Amino acid sequence: MLEVAPYKYPQAEQKIEAYVADKVFIPLSQHIGAPAKAVVKKGDALKLGQLIGQVSAKVSAAVHSSREGKVEDIKIFNHPTLAKAPAVVIRGIELKEEKAWEVRDLKENLERDSLVNIVKESGIVGMGGAGFPTHIKLLPPKNIDVLIINGAECEPYLSCDYRLMLEYTEELLRGVGVLVKILSCRKVFIAIEDNKKEAIRKINNKINTKDFGFRAKVKILKSSYPQGAEKQLIYNITKRIVPAGGLPFSVGVLVQNVATTFAIYEATYLGKPLFERIVTFAGSCLKEPKNLRLRVGTLISELFEKGILQFRKQPRKVIMGGPMMGVSLDCLDYPILKTTSGVLFMDEVDIDQRPEDVCIRCGRCVDNCPMNLMPLEFVRLVKKERWKDLDRFYVSDCIECGNCAYVCPAKIPLVNYIKIAKAKLKSLA
Repeated sequence: MLEVAPYKYPQAEQKIEAYVADKVFIPLSQHIGAPAKAVVKKGDALKLGQLIGQVSAKVSAAVHSSREGKVEDIKIFNHPTLAKAPAVVIRGIELKEEKAWEVRDLKENLERDSLVNIVKESGIVGMGGAGFPTHIKLLPPKNIDVLIINGAECEPYLSCDYRLMLEYTEELLRGVGVLVKILSCRKVFIAIEDNKKEAIRKINNKINTKDFGFRAKVKILKSSYPQGAEKQLIYNITKRIVPAGGLPFSVGVLVQNVATTFAIYEATYLGKPLFERIVTFAGSCLKEPKNLRLRVGTLISELFEKGILQFRKQPRKVIMGGPMMGVSLDCLDYPILKTTSGVLFMDEVDIDQRPEDVCIRCGRCVDNCPMNLMPLEFVRLVKKERWKDLDRFYVSDCIECGNCAYVCPAKIPLVNYIKIAKAKLKSLA
């Protein structure tokens, strides 16, 4: 397991700052499933939070305007995971004062179906990186008796969830209350790693001194990667084992990331769709790391053009997400998505540039796999194109955490081979 605590600072100490981009490039695909269908056209005037992409399939999510302004274009643009994808380009207009989102009373409007519909209409997806449409997750086919709020944030460098827990503690807990109402669960755990002592203290203080309509327990976990992975989290807290190929609801558990929970608060209490999020910017090449609250569609390049971020030296590698599960970017003209937790700017000292060597079958990838899989077998089968044999080794259960590649002495990019395997099996299905 990778020890992550030393990599969290100094960014974990940086308070959240807000920045509103002049122009946003909002992809219609920011989630697992079908892209949203555009409901605006070039030249349309838009309000902040207005629907610009509607749900287009059973598994899909709505997309909203993150700027008040005008649709400049709808075109194919850079996408961090899809390479290129349709995006709505909005040029913002200068406003003396943006729309105020007033807290509303939900006591008379806490029916399950209406709350789930608000989540759906607000375009909320899993903000820990997965991007699965949240409204679907909140309608499991089996009863849920345990809710786990995931505040582990185990990826090195990232601190956006930590700052959210510190600076929006009460709002986060109100979001937990909405989830409890929807799921009617009996037990609530808020999972936080032991390197986040101030967050543990603040949340404990709030749940012990104020009534949020539920009882919860803060579960303190050892700081290690990948502590925040769903199945590991469920086992460490409940000792329930999610079966191979199964989902958390099969053992009566639902896991929700803290950023997603906060977005549910904003949607239900403020009537505010998901169009902005907190993002960590860190790495040895930055003059100063920051946690920024940004509008979806903000280009990374604009943050440097406007002086919000500055380089100490040119990066050798730029990663969107964490260093273990993030994706490398070829330039800075990429937009912030609902699922973007961080952007890292790495020096040559931070990255291992050794070429791939021959597997010596040392077994380190097996010893360090949190899912008890055999990554070296995935590589062997992919190289031999024995696609049908991959299922025998449960390749679909791989969470792509990157532990295997991190410990591999031959520097084999195991996750890349696993991605190839999954894509091929999907095409053959």
